[in-house]
Amino acid sequence: MAAFLDHDTSNFSHLLTTPASKLSHLLYPTLLISILLPAYRFILKDYHAFLALGPGGTPSTFAGYLRVTYLRLFTISDPFQPPSLAQPTCPQGSYLQRLPQRLGPRPMTAGIAPHRQLNQKPSLDLHHAVRKALHSLVAGCPSLLRKGNSCFEKNGLALFLSAGLHSHPPDTTAHPAPSHLNPTCQDTGEICHLHATDSSMHLTLHPLDAALVIASGWGERHPLAGCSIHGKRLLPSGFVMVYAPREESEVATIMEIVKAGGWWVGGVDLGKSL
Repeated sequence: MAAFLDHDTSNFSHLLTTPASKLSHLLYPTLLISILLPAYRFILKDYHAFLALGPGGTPSTFAGYLRVTYLRLFTISDPFQPPSLAQPTCPQGSYLQRLPQRLGPRPMTAGIAPHRQLNQKPSLDLHHAVRKALHSLVAGCPSLLRKGNSCFEKNGLALFLSAGLHSHPPDTTAHPAPSHLNPTCQDTGEICHLHATDSSMHLTLHPLDAALVIASGWGERHPLAGCSIHGKRLLPSGFVMVYAPREESEVATIMEIVKAGGWWVGGVDLGKSL
């Protein structure tokens, strides 16, 4: 026993007499591992969460993940805060007069690009009901609307103002010869697009319509709505996610919100055109 204690004491004494440079060779790798390993685990988990959101406007690659991670620096603090009415709008008035209150809790959402609804997803039949309603809206307004792939998402069903339609506000001096009253994605006239993975939508609304949609529980602003990077605005300030319907009766409400998108983008009343 005494011999064991003497041996243990000698090892401890040896550590005390070890030069600081040798201790640093042991300390620095240990600290590095203790920092890098948790960071690696976090990034890996976060990356897989990004991939789980499915396809969208950002490639489902690690480079796409890094881009989205950078965009997180510029997100709005509260997606339930409506866009500002600080500046004059055209059209001046909103489209929606009222909306029924959406009952129950809001769904969980996540992501930036893509921005997706995580729960309360509808059945395949209900998803087809939404698609059918969008197709019917275009069929009822053939001179105003066309279908195509989303400019924002690069895939998925989207509704646009017709290519030959040019909307001009009454006061053309304030808006010199625009192709649309309020350009959305590259001024393509995109009104809305539907997400195949969760049946939610993105669309751009008049600030007052966006406020009503949010207050009634039907949607929330996109995390980058109205945000700018290096002087370039990424998305319109009224860019809103509208939640997926939970039952067929909610499809009609969602289509009213889509018509409000047409009002904001082109000043057209799709309800009167049917």
